[in-house]
Amino acid sequence: MKRTKSRNIIKNILLNSSKSITALEIFEIAKKDGVTLSTIYRTLLTFEEENLIKKDVSPFTSKASYSWKEEEHGHILECIKCHKQIILDYCPFEEVNKEVEEKTGFTLEDENHVLYGLCSTCKEKNEKQK
Repeated sequence: MKRTKSRNIIKNILLNSSKSITALEIFEIAKKDGVTLSTIYRTLLTFEEENLIKKDVSPFTSKASYSWKEEEHGHILECIKCHKQIILDYCPFEEVNKEVEEKTGFTLEDENHVLYGLCSTCKEKNEKQK
């Protein structure tokens, strides 16, 4: 894959983001460097085809968000009210994955999990409203 200024900018935005990020959020950061929204979408598609990024689509907002794939995979917690995201730096499914491989003979290469619930702030707000 050819290295371009725009690709490097988008890659750095993804690498430096503490959460999964949408194309529009990338655009808000990259537009000061002259990167267009169409370039961002094309680059994200290329990164996805090259298996460099993870794409998550929220069932609540239908918005796609992207994160750079690390050697160690992680999972995302997303609040169903405020859509705050927390990236877990460990895999809570390790034992389940081993069991699936043992029982099926299938070798798992990757997984993509977003766990949905209420963050502590939204949970407190809900409890106060009751």
